[in-house]
Amino acid sequence: MKLIGLIKSKTRKKILRFFFSNRGKKYYLRELERFLLLPVGNIRRELISLEKIGVFSREKRGNLVYYFLNENSPFLEIIESIILKSVGKKGKWELKKESKKDKDVNLIVIKKDDLDSLFSKMSELENILETLLQQKSVVEDFINVGIVKNSAGKVLLIKHAKKEKGEGKSILSWVFPGGTQRLNETREECVARKVLAETGYKVKSIKEISFKRHPQFPVFIVYHLCRLTSPKPIVKAKEPHEIAEIRWVKPKEIKKLFTSNFDSSVRNELGLR
Repeated sequence: MKLIGLIKSKTRKKILRFFFSNRGKKYYLRELERFLLLPVGNIRRELISLEKIGVFSREKRGNLVYYFLNENSPFLEIIESIILKSVGKKGKWELKKESKKDKDVNLIVIKKDDLDSLFSKMSELENILETLLQQKSVVEDFINVGIVKNSAGKVLLIKHAKKEKGEGKSILSWVFPGGTQRLNETREECVARKVLAETGYKVKSIKEISFKRHPQFPVFIVYHLCRLTSPKPIVKAKEPHEIAEIRWVKPKEIKKLFTSNFDSSVRNELGLR
């Protein structure tokens, strides 16, 4: 999760400028090709990369795939803050009128000088973060967890030996297995390592379901949909002092066990409402 990934290419910068100028709107690839005057293949590659780091989301409507800013991403607040500092409280914006063909589309565009300042500040912030991270072996507030289902459709859960208290009345007890990410491993490697250590089951990440800051605990969480590669544990759990119980449960039973926030994207993935 590096902010520097947001500012590497000119294509990526142009995409970010466009979407932050049109906050809350969704666009499909051919629309973006017309507005940005960039090859659709380049746009697609950048959006896929931005989606992987949690800045963008997408949804399918018929045959079209729409892309939009992921409002749950913690990076959006950081970027928005930098924008406000760059352009001032009043907001030095200008309105760009589209051609008659697109007369129903009004674009609020940030001035070039302000955006250059924005990306310069983001680069400075990234350098600071890199320096801090080099002094640590793990990112303590970055968690990867696995949503693991067996052939019977049950989901793997663990119960912490010691309950953790969050904001309000939230208590962390039953959770999906997972843990903190090391700096020398990928997200997929992290979730596979932690699920194995906590439960003894070997899994592989299929896709990322959601990435967001937990609303009740000071951590960023990446939820992975994982495939069970063996129906039985292949090793003994390495953290028995931290895990009180390992249990397979039906998806509808999860809400009864959870005493903290249950991510909406995970609920949808499990067919819950």
